[in-house]
Amino acid sequence: MGNKQSRIQGDPSLELVLELAAPMARDRVIDVGTTVGSTAFALGPSVASVLAIDNRPDTIAEALRLSREVGVENVSFTLGNVYALPLADGAFTLVTCRNALHRFPEPVAALKEMARVLTPGGRLVIYDLLVSPELDRSLNELARLSDPAHRRFATHEEFLEQFAKAGLTVVQERRLHRTVNLEYWLEAAAVDPSRADLIRTRLQEFPLKVQTALDLAVADNMVSFSYEDIGFRLERV
Repeated sequence: MGNKQSRIQGDPSLELVLELAAPMARDRVIDVGTTVGSTAFALGPSVASVLAIDNRPDTIAEALRLSREVGVENVSFTLGNVYALPLADGAFTLVTCRNALHRFPEPVAALKEMARVLTPGGRLVIYDLLVSPELDRSLNELARLSDPAHRRFATHEEFLEQFAKAGLTVVQERRLHRTVNLEYWLEAAAVDPSRADLIRTRLQEFPLKVQTALDLAVADNMVSFSYEDIGFRLERV
């Protein structure tokens, strides 16, 4: 558990999600689009229970393996449809969705379902990459090359529109500037080698204004670029 906790403390995205979530010992939590469960594991020690849900059997299998390794007893995992969660209205005091909303073809429908299972007065935390108008096309292109399941990173205006349509209001928002090494990013995302080569080429082909906006840098044969993440704490209207 100690090694896992140290990894959590070293991940600024998880730290920001926990800050926005403000977990309490009585919280019943659902983590939507959990992938391998990092957010669920981070929340587990601070809450009553966490149900982590994803629609991909391979990621749930890996999350279960990690769960046995980590030993957090109040975190459970299940396969599920984000558009039709098999759960009662108002069943959870805290809902989290970290780095997953961009994979949903219908984000508003997903948000409505998250709001449905949220108890009145409960908190919903959304965390994802934020695109500016000048980086919209390029960052979404890179994401589609790295992950075929990617649908769309949203602009700030699009996020607010989605939340309003889902009957949610923003209580707090925080932004996080990220700078990543390209090779580390490709490895972490398990990008296919042929796609990785294409991504390396596309980065170099982007117009100068896009490269500047990305803070694209090459030093000692290492390529890095920057982007901005955003986290929202939401409540039902």
